[in-house]
Amino acid sequence: MYAGQPVEDRQRQRRARFLESGLTVFARDGYANSSVGAICKDAGLSSRQFYEEFTGRESLLLELYEQIDRESRDAVAKSLESKADASALEIIDAAVRAYVESIGSDPRKARVALVEVVGAGPKVEKFRLELRRVWGSLLAGAAEDAAMHGEIPTGDYEMRVLAIIGAVNYVVDSWSGSDPRPPLDDVIRVLSRVIMGAVGA
Repeated sequence: MYAGQPVEDRQRQRRARFLESGLTVFARDGYANSSVGAICKDAGLSSRQFYEEFTGRESLLLELYEQIDRESRDAVAKSLESKADASALEIIDAAVRAYVESIGSDPRKARVALVEVVGAGPKVEKFRLELRRVWGSLLAGAAEDAAMHGEIPTGDYEMRVLAIIGAVNYVVDSWSGSDPRPPLDDVIRVLSRVIMGAVGA
């Protein structure tokens, strides 16, 4: 116990504060221009406390990125499961909505996960490509399911999925940072058409 609170709880809270501040600073200043000092200042904690939790900015960025990506992927997977018996277009609409709402509702998350991780270093880039392959498998599996039901042509979806990921992320990043934002339904409608065009051709 410390100040009437379990030490483990204090550590979790401190780590969460650093993650929140890292999200803010990386999105505001850019990862390349950020510093541990700026993160600590935003969190109201010391650099000593920072290095008790992370080895440096890169390890903080990797944890943030993994967290954001996992939450958005879980949201999409859940939407795909809930729409298993729906039409291909309904499934795509639901998946796109889940993704955009998860990663795009907070402009900081979209900026960090879609922009700042790109070119942040060899370790981050390797992890980014690994996660992209995970997304590719998830989306290709959904497309193959739709093909089995005769809603879209069968085929090799690997290149199509890469095109989809790039287009969706570009649009989501642009939408998330817009002021004012276009209506979410308009974004979903555009992205759904793009995806249907890619997998249905």
